[in-house]
Amino acid sequence: MGKETERGTDFKSVPLRNLILSITAIVVVTLVFSIMLSGCGKNVKKNILPPGVYYNKAMRDSHNKNYSGASKNFKALIENYPAYGKTATAEIRLGDVYYLEGKYIESAGAYLDFIHLHPRSKYVPFAMYYEAMSFYKRKLAVGRNQSPLKNAKAVFEKLISDYPYSKYSKNAFKYIRFINIRLSENTFFTGLYYYNASLWKPAVYMFKTVLKQYGADDVPVIPKTLYYLAVCYGRSGNKKLEARYMNILKTKYPKSRYAE
Repeated sequence: MGKETERGTDFKSVPLRNLILSITAIVVVTLVFSIMLSGCGKNVKKNILPPGVYYNKAMRDSHNKNYSGASKNFKALIENYPAYGKTATAEIRLGDVYYLEGKYIESAGAYLDFIHLHPRSKYVPFAMYYEAMSFYKRKLAVGRNQSPLKNAKAVFEKLISDYPYSKYSKNAFKYIRFINIRLSENTFFTGLYYYNASLWKPAVYMFKTVLKQYGADDVPVIPKTLYYLAVCYGRSGNKKLEARYMNILKTKYPKSRYAE
């Protein structure tokens, strides 16, 4: 009996001993892994330069028109030293170097980030203006997607609304005028497509959209739009509306070749 009890005790101790060994192994592996990570962290930290070094290198690269190098150093400063005294300047300068490099998607994003991070900064009108210009620079030919111009117009209008006395707002009016001309031509082009296909209803809809959205701005395409709108109504058998729009054309634009 004594031997059986002794053997039974030994048998029960085996799983316990294995459990202790397993826990010990896990602890050792965890400690080793933590030390390795700590060492890696120290090695990465050694590769991070002081903030002033990043800023000076970025400014020097920018001055030398090495915009790719400048953006790289500005980004490193922003990511590693968000609380540094010149980081806000780096954020807006990052937009500048992207813009000068012709990377307009990136520059619009950088300016927008600056506006969100520093909404009370005196440089917000500047950032808004060049955010809009970044969209404007991506304008496409008439008949192509005009989303960049629509985005530019929206930012320009917000700039004028929020900062009406800013010098950047005064310049924004000029670009809004050009954008309205381009967008009105694009809408007219769509109407003309339907017109040439003898699809009078969709053509009328697009021509009336031109009048509704851009008539108050008196863009150059308005007389032509009135003419084709009148013709559409005439071709579809609505002589009353044909005469109405012809009369508007002759009254408001008597010298237009379409009034003849």
